[in-house]
Amino acid sequence: MNPMNKTSWLVVTAACVIAVSLRLMALPWINFSAMGALAILCGAAVRPAWLGLLIPLSCRVLTDCVIESRTGYGFYGSWMFDYAAYVAIFAIGRSLRPSNMLSAFGTGVMATAAFFVISNFGVWCMPQDGGQFLYPRTLAGLATCFTKAIPFARGTLAGDVGFSVVFFGALQMLAATSTSKATAAKTASAEV
Repeated sequence: MNPMNKTSWLVVTAACVIAVSLRLMALPWINFSAMGALAILCGAAVRPAWLGLLIPLSCRVLTDCVIESRTGYGFYGSWMFDYAAYVAIFAIGRSLRPSNMLSAFGTGVMATAAFFVISNFGVWCMPQDGGQFLYPRTLAGLATCFTKAIPFARGTLAGDVGFSVVFFGALQMLAATSTSKATAAKTASAEV
């Protein structure tokens, strides 16, 4: 897969639109998002690395600003841990570079695990609005935080896995179509 071809940019652009749109929609499934899958995709397909990292972080900043202006809750006590999780997910995508549906599925699961651990560690260790900690700063408090976060992880898992498969499937499908057209054009010109 050529990481910087038109096909890759088309899929990355579509992924950005989907990720931003889903974050700004009122959805019945909590935390259903394409942000993790976008970070994986950018890690795997976008070069240079700084640009690949900038894309998902910019999408997150943009949506956090809009949410902040709408509700006052776009930036909260542990928001920086969410951003750190996207950096980790980008690194996962960059190092694993999923190349088929199974590897995209597995990378999506790993992204969910990374986001769950990093973001909820932030919820546990950082004061939230009003300077109050939501959980005791003990191992039992951390365990409680992780346990109470499980319902939120369902949407994250569905989004990370589902959209990773969709985004990498789109890359493969469009790359195969481009290759077929190029081969057909070469064959046609050789016959002339």
